[in-house]
Amino acid sequence: MDNSNRFESIDSTYRLLALCARAAGHPVFYERLANQVERFDAWHILPSQAELHGMAPLLWHHVHTAGISLPAGVEQTLRGLHLRHRLFNHTHLTVLKKINALFEQAGIRAVLLKGLALALQYYPEPALRPVSDIDLLLERKDMPLAVNVLTDAGFFLYPPHASRTSDLLPSELKMDSPLTDGIRVQVELHTPSTRDHTYEEFKNLDAAHPLASVGNAIYISTPLNTLRYLSRHLRRHLFAATEAKPLPLKWMADMVSLVEQNAEILDWASLQRFDSVLLNQLEVFYNLTPLPAHLKVVIPLRQSSSPQGVNQYPCGWPQHSFSDWRHVGVFEFLRRTFSSPSEWWLRLYYGIGGGKMVWYGRIIYPLQIIKRILLILLQRQFFTVQKP
Repeated sequence: MDNSNRFESIDSTYRLLALCARAAGHPVFYERLANQVERFDAWHILPSQAELHGMAPLLWHHVHTAGISLPAGVEQTLRGLHLRHRLFNHTHLTVLKKINALFEQAGIRAVLLKGLALALQYYPEPALRPVSDIDLLLERKDMPLAVNVLTDAGFFLYPPHASRTSDLLPSELKMDSPLTDGIRVQVELHTPSTRDHTYEEFKNLDAAHPLASVGNAIYISTPLNTLRYLSRHLRRHLFAATEAKPLPLKWMADMVSLVEQNAEILDWASLQRFDSVLLNQLEVFYNLTPLPAHLKVVIPLRQSSSPQGVNQYPCGWPQHSFSDWRHVGVFEFLRRTFSSPSEWWLRLYYGIGGGKMVWYGRIIYPLQIIKRILLILLQRQFFTVQKP
């Protein structure tokens, strides 16, 4: 297959998967799904691309719900992936309940972030939202006790020699659960850092509430705080995403599903005033999957055309290593590094539209690259000076 046909196959596959990036279907969605499947012919890459984007269970769910037939081999593969994720998610939930019991006894509270929290709240079946680990946010004072409680219960700490005193603890620790249903579940423990605003929406545990299906020690945050966190999480990872490791469409499904289930209670006036990036992200998403008719008067989205360059990422640094210049030549690599990203990328990252595209693509983005390079050079100089 030549490159042009390959890119066309990936584009049509991406658009089919993006259409299905939602927990709940509706009449317009199912009509569009039937039309896209009828025209679709890139069946050879559909299962692998669906799994790459964390979309295999949702794709299977929507196609099965709509009664749409797929080629036998594709249908069998998607069904198998759905069953595998059902097993994985069940095992993750089992481990989470064990952690909850341990934390309840120790008097520890933790906020459940991302995957499993979203799977349990916003999907008709948790298996429709693949998870790869359990992310927990703890207050810094609780981190040493949490590590001790989990290691005493058979969890493995990485690195094993990590300090367990609060003053020396890193802001993130990884642990593996004891073997459960033949699987070791990775658990990531996070604490807020004064220099990092990654978890600023979750600083106040009083704004969270226990996840009833799990217990009283594992908390979930409000829909608005969660939505803002998901938006910034997507934006942060967008800068590192590439064609080979794209921004997974399951993250789009998370935001769309949360928004549609909480549209009536979300503070849209606040989002319009203070979070234009989030609203632009939603506008991009709803160019790929249709907004339900009854929510058009609730969610304040502008009518805009589909952005150019969907699923196209910058081809220079930092998305690719500096050493890649050897494959394309130094001048070509520099050109790629400082070239404007696609309209799709700019809208998701900067939350802009219209005439600002040229300014941000040709001026702001290259300046941001230069700033990153200077910061790396300064850090290297600092550590060189610090060495005895």
